[in-house]
Amino acid sequence: MQLTYQRQDLTTQITYGQPLTKSIGEVLPPARHVIILTNQRYYDQFFEKVQRAFSHNNIDWYICRNQLYCNHLEELTEFLQYMSRFSRTNEYLFIAFGNEGVIQLTGFLQQTSLFAAKYWVIATSLRSFFCALSEDCTICKEPYNELLHQKNLPEHLFLDQSIVQKQVDGKLVDLQLLIKTGLVSDYSFLQGLFKSFPTKKQLQRTSFIAFVEKAVQLHQQHAPIIASYGTIFEKAFYLTENGHLLSAHMKQFLGLLLQLFWNLELNNSTFQIKNFMLWLKKLGYPLELPRALLVGEYLEQVLSLQEEDHMRVLSDIGKIGNTQEADEKTVINAIERYQKIISEI
Repeated sequence: MQLTYQRQDLTTQITYGQPLTKSIGEVLPPARHVIILTNQRYYDQFFEKVQRAFSHNNIDWYICRNQLYCNHLEELTEFLQYMSRFSRTNEYLFIAFGNEGVIQLTGFLQQTSLFAAKYWVIATSLRSFFCALSEDCTICKEPYNELLHQKNLPEHLFLDQSIVQKQVDGKLVDLQLLIKTGLVSDYSFLQGLFKSFPTKKQLQRTSFIAFVEKAVQLHQQHAPIIASYGTIFEKAFYLTENGHLLSAHMKQFLGLLLQLFWNLELNNSTFQIKNFMLWLKKLGYPLELPRALLVGEYLEQVLSLQEEDHMRVLSDIGKIGNTQEADEKTVINAIERYQKIISEI
């Protein structure tokens, strides 16, 4: 299947539901020198599969760190040093085949380097797929400290189920992204997820592919807002003592939930938050904050971070409202309510 995705004046051709070699063979320019940016884990898993898809091209691989935020200044510098051995008179195809950091890094590089290069993405997961649909490509010093920014979308974006479905340990993280899409932009989409994935067993058995087209439509309308929801609460974990006890994806997930709880402090939504949290627990999400986390310090970091970047408020679940500055009382109430519900379920 094919979809055309557009954000402002940027367009992406999405291909999914067919083998990678077939999808790429239909559009691949044979004379292009292919540079594939990836993480070590995906290189180890899929080297032969991806190599076959470009069997008629000159191919080189650049291996990024496995960390989620590998789109940092040091990685950018190292890639530019790596590219110094290649001629600028050739035409290149930069392909992101990795996690979200690889997508961000590749999109930024194609816009700013002096090489004549196109930019494509082969998704390794749903989260990398939807990351590619957000036109904001950033380079950071730390996950909470963005230094450089460019707007870019890949010319082509490929989703091969045989690659995505092998990331069994990442299904909760992929579902997390779909849940956020529904929470922010479409309540009926969220209800569809609830009905399709009522248990952890059902989650492992059922493909996400039926939700791709609708999620793409929602991102076409609201991609930057969906991507940014929860990020202030997420980044505050990086600045709080013992925040390292949470993985990068757990920081993202808890950031999303805590912004949602803060959001519910501001309006009179009828959303059944306790039932929602019970569903998340049944699916296997770890919901508790680390006991060693200094909640007071975390609160201070949230308030500090949002002074320059106010947070988006949902007027109701699935309905985007305005931005608003958080105050100490509402954030405290949100954290306390969150901890109370976690203790009850």
